[in-house]
Amino acid sequence: MADDTRVSPYLFSVEIDGIQTARFQKCEGLEARTAVYEIEEGGLAAGSRKFYGSTRYPNLVLEKGVTDNEELFTWYRQTVLEDKKVERKNGSVILKDAQGAELKRWNFFRAFPCRWVGPRLEGARAADFALERIEIAHEGLVADAT
Repeated sequence: MADDTRVSPYLFSVEIDGIQTARFQKCEGLEARTAVYEIEEGGLAAGSRKFYGSTRYPNLVLEKGVTDNEELFTWYRQTVLEDKKVERKNGSVILKDAQGAELKRWNFFRAFPCRWVGPRLEGARAADFALERIEIAHEGLVADAT
């Protein structure tokens, strides 16, 4: 893909090990932050030096229309609400072109759901779609251009 190629941000899909779900309409949290530490030095070479610390990954927030597919909520319920072993999964957020071909992939690792938000039910908003949101904590993110 050339540097000047414009890519639409709305054509994407999400794959999570063993979970087939509806298409998501929104994805946030494709981010990595590395801490930077600055240490002052004295003497003849007075100044400061910068060092990097640990890298942190914010949670992924995925939003989609409500459907009868309950696999994501079931994963959340079994992981967080029931007294069962936490089932971590790997997954990918995949950006696609207008023809549906994969352009780029962000792989996330050792993920588990940490928040689920049901739809906002309001009669005055009858023209809107009922949306649900799931937040997924993970331990790493790697961009993979195809």
